[in-house]
Amino acid sequence: MRIMDDYAVDIATLVVSLIVSLLTTFITVPWLIKQLGKRNIMGIDHNKPDKTKIPEMGGLAVLIGFVAGVSTFLVVNKILNDVEYEFLAATVLAVVGAALAGIMDDLFGLRQRIKAVIPFLFAIPVGVYVADKTTLNFVVITIDFGILMMLIAPFGVTCAANAGNMLEGFNGLGTGLGIIISITLIAISLKDGVTESLILLFPLLGALIAFLWFNRYPARIFPGDTLMLFVGATIACAAIVGDFKTIGALLFIPMIMEFFLKLGGKFKGENYGTPDKEGYLSYEGDIESLTHYFMKKRKLKEPQLVMILWGIEGILCAIILVGAFVGLF
Repeated sequence: MRIMDDYAVDIATLVVSLIVSLLTTFITVPWLIKQLGKRNIMGIDHNKPDKTKIPEMGGLAVLIGFVAGVSTFLVVNKILNDVEYEFLAATVLAVVGAALAGIMDDLFGLRQRIKAVIPFLFAIPVGVYVADKTTLNFVVITIDFGILMMLIAPFGVTCAANAGNMLEGFNGLGTGLGIIISITLIAISLKDGVTESLILLFPLLGALIAFLWFNRYPARIFPGDTLMLFVGATIACAAIVGDFKTIGALLFIPMIMEFFLKLGGKFKGENYGTPDKEGYLSYEGDIESLTHYFMKKRKLKEPQLVMILWGIEGILCAIILVGAFVGLF
């Protein structure tokens, strides 16, 4: 199957990039777990009764897998089609910049404003690339931002990168949300024949699936800000270059809700619960996170809470998919 828009690409080439990304990440994670442990780059699993320490910054493996997948795509496609992809330089720079901000935060700790500035600067080329895609469409409303899109696009990448980190703190949660959103955007991209987005999303999906094997409950490695900022930025770049910015924003509704809940608590609240001996989580205090709401509502173990949040995102994605296929946006 060949997709046609500004570029031509075989689905088989995209699948190869996904497989390479998946295998590279799967091979890299065990090595990374050992290396992070040796250097004591560890995080506390607050939702476990024994407060286990686990290697952190696992997003490095996903970043490596993603780059391997994109590189494989470029090599294979060059041999088969000899087509250049100018937008990739801008988008890869943006996602690597977001990952760099995450790495620095995991290692040294960064102020929130710095975590916002770094992805913005690295995403400016994305704004330049989409300078001619100045409109935002939603149902019957169309807004033309004109030249401001050159700033709005990198701002969107920055917001998505940091939003991706909002609902983290539970084994597999952020990774699973990234998988659900990636699958949704792949379906929409295939429907519209948007190759630019698929070149980013297939390797991202492969790397996240591999990482989830190690990050699912009980996690053997944490993603760290390295992964969450990278995933958010990659999804944003896919939505921006694919020109479905409205859909991209709607997919982040749970993270946007999380932002405002945390804003109400002046960003002092943590997502974690207090586990009992059987692993059930409880929370006392003001609701400053979606996780707090569900922990106060009923007794839940960590995997159950993660499944609820995955389910919410899954339902949202299903609604958005239906809307996209019937032409609402």
